[in-house]
Amino acid sequence: MSENKTRIKAIRDYFMKCPHLKDGCLNIDYLNPDEKIQYSINPTVTSNPIVKSYVDGSTLRQYLFNFSSSEIRSPDVIDQIEASSFYEKIQEWIEENNSKNILPEYEGIQSIEVLAPGYMFNADYKSAIYQIQCRITYMKEAY
Repeated sequence: MSENKTRIKAIRDYFMKCPHLKDGCLNIDYLNPDEKIQYSINPTVTSNPIVKSYVDGSTLRQYLFNFSSSEIRSPDVIDQIEASSFYEKIQEWIEENNSKNILPEYEGIQSIEVLAPGYMFNADYKSAIYQIQCRITYMKEAY
């Protein structure tokens, strides 16, 4: 594990191993609605990254992010079910990996978990953006 790896890079590398991703590219903070299938990891704001402080000065921290995809929007119910079931599979994959301690390779990482299941976040007549809300928790040693 590289000590200099950033959280976002570790999370991207983790999702690159997901067997459910189709032939789309995995971006950071970017989705092009004109492309057929794309994925993005989008950090989100948290009011306090510190979950717990310890007497030695170390802290348990959280890093919140959304895993998003741009999907073709279709009136065909089969396409709608496929888009929705994709996020069920992603959630199951994350939960199974977490239980097996298969985590993003980041210093001090404790867990990766789903905070909110997949849902349609935004849509127009030809494409929809779906997302699942996640977080990692990690230990940060005292300075």
